[in-house]
Amino acid sequence: MKFSVVIPCYNRSLQLLLTLAAFEKQTCPPDQFEIIVVDDGSQDDTLEKLRSYRSQAPYRLVIVSVNETKGRSVARNIGVAAAGEDYIIFCDPDFLVTPDFINVHASYHSRHPDSIVSGIPNLWMGAYTQLHSDFSHQEKVSMSEVLKKTGLWQDHYFSTPETLEIVTPEDIRHQNDRLAKVVAPYEAGHPVNQQFKKTDVAPWLLSVTRCLSLPKKLFKQVRGFHEKFQKHGLEDWELGYRLHKCGYKFVSIEETIGYHQEHPSAMRNEDKGNENLKLIYQTHGFLDPELSLFAVCPPSERIEVYKNTLRVLKSWKTGKRKLYRSLAARVTRACTRNAKLFYNQPGSAASQQIAAALNAAFTASDEIYRQPLTKTVRHRKISVIMSKACKTIAKIPAKA
Repeated sequence: MKFSVVIPCYNRSLQLLLTLAAFEKQTCPPDQFEIIVVDDGSQDDTLEKLRSYRSQAPYRLVIVSVNETKGRSVARNIGVAAAGEDYIIFCDPDFLVTPDFINVHASYHSRHPDSIVSGIPNLWMGAYTQLHSDFSHQEKVSMSEVLKKTGLWQDHYFSTPETLEIVTPEDIRHQNDRLAKVVAPYEAGHPVNQQFKKTDVAPWLLSVTRCLSLPKKLFKQVRGFHEKFQKHGLEDWELGYRLHKCGYKFVSIEETIGYHQEHPSAMRNEDKGNENLKLIYQTHGFLDPELSLFAVCPPSERIEVYKNTLRVLKSWKTGKRKLYRSLAARVTRACTRNAKLFYNQPGSAASQQIAAALNAAFTASDEIYRQPLTKTVRHRKISVIMSKACKTIAKIPAKA
């Protein structure tokens, strides 16, 4: 089993070189994988450093340069097109992998053929490998809280005008304890992390390309990433949604096989206008609650409310009680109506009123769902809340 590791990169040269150095230490033989870096029109020294590094890389390093920035979706598709192996691992330039990174992916694919293997939730473990000059004050405070415990923080870092390397490629190559000293606290068992890990509803939320692998044939079957996604976010979930609809399974990796190198949030091309979510609705419509709920309680912000709402609807739709099946249909229609307004009339009075009614109902239902109640009592109480919300929404005029 051989892998092509696809890494899109835009202005992340320092972080990328650490990640590439980490691949030098893989326990997997270097002839069993290749690294494909797609430079997406970087304006820093990324391409220059890549070309300089290529001659010393102990593995096959393919560099693809895009003259004009196209976005991560296009960059990843270009990377897969250049891939020569049967399995693809998507990795970010700021994901600092552990020595067993590739072998762990291989192990999971051996046990779960034709599946999508995800690093969620442990891929969210962070490490402060650089002090960035454009860190906000709060970001520097967070970094200082980690580094002070290991003696690596100096107070003048709060005012330093330049980016400093706290961990260097040589630290990675020599595998000293420097990296361990910059890893931020992380709670793997936190309810939010555990909810992302569960696959009983919306398993495709495991599709996060910081650390994700799958057979190349599956990627080609769904025709890769949707290339109209330009801003940060949702392009990997949209890919996962299509893979899910084809019937493929998603598996969460238990081990920690990498660390996210913390960087300024300003480095992300944020989708402040929700253009990516609108693109999802344009592509897939408004009928599926797994998508329409994004306009009320996006999983990136409220994963427990999102998933527990889906669990209730799933139970009602497949249950024997006609009353619950009917109520599930009413709630689904209300979510569809809200998503359509989100798409066609964002900010309208009707949109705000319906979203508020649904949000209140889902929040209250989630609180009941998590209580130690019998299934019968739980669903009876939730049905009362949902029914009231549907009645309220039915009275809201289309052009309120």
